[in-house]
Amino acid sequence: MNLEKEIKDLFLNHNIYISSNTGEEINVFCPFHKNSNSAAMYINIKTGLWQCFNPSCAKKGNFRQLYYEITGKSFGKNYSIDPYNLDKELNQYKNEYVIDNSLNIDSIAIDYDKDAYLLDTLIERGLSLDTLKYFEVGYSKEKNRVVIPVRSASYELVGFIGRATLDSQQPRYLYNKGFRRADYLFNLQNAKVHGDVIIVEGSIDAMFVHQAGFNNVVASLGAAIPKSQIILLKKYFDKIIIFSDNDMAGEAMRDGIIEQCLGKNISVAEVSKGLKDPGEMNTEQIQNAIKFAKHII
Repeated sequence: MNLEKEIKDLFLNHNIYISSNTGEEINVFCPFHKNSNSAAMYINIKTGLWQCFNPSCAKKGNFRQLYYEITGKSFGKNYSIDPYNLDKELNQYKNEYVIDNSLNIDSIAIDYDKDAYLLDTLIERGLSLDTLKYFEVGYSKEKNRVVIPVRSASYELVGFIGRATLDSQQPRYLYNKGFRRADYLFNLQNAKVHGDVIIVEGSIDAMFVHQAGFNNVVASLGAAIPKSQIILLKKYFDKIIIFSDNDMAGEAMRDGIIEQCLGKNISVAEVSKGLKDPGEMNTEQIQNAIKFAKHII
């Protein structure tokens, strides 16, 4: 069976517009939710696995399921997919994390004068000690992780992000029990005094953008933008610059904000070609990306 042809014929016969077709991925306007601004569904032409990255939809599955959803009929050819590969493909954009009860304020105290070397994993990436102090970054000797505090808009300490310092450490992130990431925007307590905001995905990305001269930066702490974070964006800011990761999940984050923040002044800053996120960009690249952000709404 020529799966690529079956996929394209399905879209063509049912007036589903193909926005792009690069490599093994086809990008289309999702037929399962109303959206005329952005193509949020991606399907792999080799495996037939698909997912809509718009947070209001988030449907996903294999080609048989897609065919049935669109046509109301069962796909008549002999087509199957290994369940392991299905799970692997559909979850490749999720950051791995684990809830940890032992991450607490008592375990992350640090003397910046004597123990700055403990933060070398971030300093070697280009973050200054002043930036790390600004964000109150600490270190857990017990977990051998850099620990980043998260505060609410009213400066209340609400959670901790324990980030791996070695490639061999799994999972990459630990969060303390009771930290509801979806209810907060990282660094909102500092950014809220500005009328406009730059939103990135990760806390490290936010630190690099801050270091480049932009104090009005927040992070969603994940590609998914829940309604609670949209409410915060709308409450505190009139102008929003989206500076999402350069991948499918980042595109979905961008599209979700655009759709849910209609009426706000929205622009999109682009990650430099060949790089994954703002945390991989230097100061000049970040400044130029924000300076030349494209106005959307």
